[in-house]
Amino acid sequence: MTRPRRASDPPVTATTSRRRPLRLLLVETGHDVDAAVAQAARLHSFDVVRAGGVAEARQLSQDKPIDIVLADSELHDGCGIELAADLRRTLSTRPQTLVMTAKQSFSTALKAIRFGIRDLLVKPMNHDELGHRLGEAAARARSAGKRRRRYKRLRRACRDLDVTRKEVGQQVDVLCEDLVVAYQELAQQMQQVVYASEFGAIIRQELDLEQLLRCVLEFVVEKAGPTNAAVFLPANAHEYTLGGYVNYDTISGSPDLLLEHLADVAVPAIADHDGVLLLDDNAGLHQWLGDDAAHLEDCHVLASTGRHDDEVLAVLMLFRDGEDPFAAQALEAMETITPMLADHLARIIRVHHRHLPDDDSELYGGESGGLAA
Repeated sequence: MTRPRRASDPPVTATTSRRRPLRLLLVETGHDVDAAVAQAARLHSFDVVRAGGVAEARQLSQDKPIDIVLADSELHDGCGIELAADLRRTLSTRPQTLVMTAKQSFSTALKAIRFGIRDLLVKPMNHDELGHRLGEAAARARSAGKRRRRYKRLRRACRDLDVTRKEVGQQVDVLCEDLVVAYQELAQQMQQVVYASEFGAIIRQELDLEQLLRCVLEFVVEKAGPTNAAVFLPANAHEYTLGGYVNYDTISGSPDLLLEHLADVAVPAIADHDGVLLLDDNAGLHQWLGDDAAHLEDCHVLASTGRHDDEVLAVLMLFRDGEDPFAAQALEAMETITPMLADHLARIIRVHHRHLPDDDSELYGGESGGLAA
């Protein structure tokens, strides 16, 4: 139920603003049609602005918007036909134009047509006829005003839609980038699951160390392609020895010297690194190996360290000519299998040392009895 209004309540103010009334610019030296125009203005609800010549009419048209122009063809300072045509062409309101003439002639009519004048009225004229013509002009002006306002609203809507489209486009681009990254990560995870499943099936029941290392190297070469590959095992807590290798393209017939050098110099440096290490330029090699990097110059090196309970149980190293870089598949395979290899080596150690007391069954077997000993 609505509460009745009290005298103490604040006055109600209208929130809707009325549109401005139409304005007619009357350009005439005399006052022949003042009465008829005033009558039409009351009937059709428009305001009248009066000018005595061309110059004054132009000034008034700049001060206030004009919707209808009624001009005499013969003015003391110019031509009313040209004035009306020019105002329609230049004013933003595109006013409706009517021209009055005291002399009806073919040349005047032709000039009015050439300048696009819609109505040519001959004086003296009937007041009712003039009122009717002005009423029609007012209706056309209101219709044109509605079209302009509708056009402006459409322009604003189009601008807003364009801004929204750009914002949505940017959001879609970000979403697409996120989806691509998510898909790549998911694909990588799925690939790692496949590698883990394949590698686990190969080594699950393998308790012979030599056979295990052979399986590891075959698996790595299958995923990485032709490459030199080696598995290094701890001899004690600070030294490493070669457990197994694949010789692909070393220069000499026997890579023993190179592999021994890698075991002494490269592997201890790499063993402190967690995760997969890719050295794909000479600068990176020198940063890790110093002057000893000369033995692997112009090669790409891929290495990873297998740890179990913070103990290094294996270092897996691949290297080949730098013109044949390692693909992402090789990095994913190394990242997946190295932890599994370390866990399986720990299992082998436990199996082979199960007869020893717990205090004597360390993974390294003490300072002198390493995994590869």
